[in-house]
Amino acid sequence: MLHITNSKVAGFNVRWASFHGFSILFNNPGEHCLRPRSSKIYDLNNNVHTDSSLQFYKILDEGIIRLDNDFLTNQFLFCALPPTTYHVTLWGGLNIRHISQIDLQHRPIVESFLSDLPESLCDISADDILQLPSMSLLCTKRNWDINFCFDRLAIWNDTVLVAVLRPESNSVSGFEQLSEERRQLNKQVNDRFGVITDSEIYKPHVSLGYFANKEGAQKALDFVDDWNKWFNDALKSTVLSFQNASIYGLTDMITFFKMINEETCNATV
Repeated sequence: MLHITNSKVAGFNVRWASFHGFSILFNNPGEHCLRPRSSKIYDLNNNVHTDSSLQFYKILDEGIIRLDNDFLTNQFLFCALPPTTYHVTLWGGLNIRHISQIDLQHRPIVESFLSDLPESLCDISADDILQLPSMSLLCTKRNWDINFCFDRLAIWNDTVLVAVLRPESNSVSGFEQLSEERRQLNKQVNDRFGVITDSEIYKPHVSLGYFANKEGAQKALDFVDDWNKWFNDALKSTVLSFQNASIYGLTDMITFFKMINEETCNATV
C-alpha cells in the first residue's frame, strides 16, 4: 500500500480523528488501568507490562509487535491501537454518528453533551442522557464474574482487526444474562431517543487497530489465518476476567475516560 524506498524512513505515525460518544465498558482488572486527568475524570491508561492482571492484553500487544507495526502500516495501512487503551465494550452508546437519527426533541441536548465531552460527563444535565445506561444492571451489578477466552483474530466490516472473545464454560450463564440486559437497554434507548446504538447479538472483542481503507483490510484477510497460529498458541491458557462495568466517554479511538469520585454506575451487588 505504501512503497517506501528511502532507507531513512521506516513508516508513518497515525493521527486519530475526533469521535465523541459514550459506551459501557468492562472495568479492566488490576490497579494500573486509570490515570487522573482531573479530580473527577480519569483516563483509561493500562500498564500492561507491570500488572499481571492485564496479562491477556500484554500478550495481544506482543502479538502485534511480532507482526511489526511498520509492516502492517506499510502493507495494509493498518493503524494499531496502543495497549494503554485496550478494553472490552459491553454496550455501545450514543455517538456523533447517531445525531441525525435521534428524535428531534432530544437531538440538541445529546449533540451538546457529546461535543462537550469530557467535561459534560460531570455535568448534572448529563443525567437525562446517561440515566438509562447508568441504571441498567449492566452497570449496577458489581459481581458479573465473567471470564473470557481468546477465540480468534478477525477483520470485521473491512474496518477493524479484533481479538474475538468467547465466555469460559463457567461464565456462560452470566454471559447469557448480560446479553439479555444489553438487549433490554438497546430497546429502552431506542424507545427514548429513536435510535438503536448497538447490535442485537453481543460479540465481545478487543479492538487491536483500524485499517485506513477497505483495500488494506481486504488485502490483510489473506494473512489472518497465519497470524492466528501464534495468537492461539500464546493465549490458549490465559483468560481475561471482569467483575463490573461503567460508563466511559470517548473523544477518539485512543482516548477513553470515566468519572471517579461520583461513580457514574452506582455500585450494588
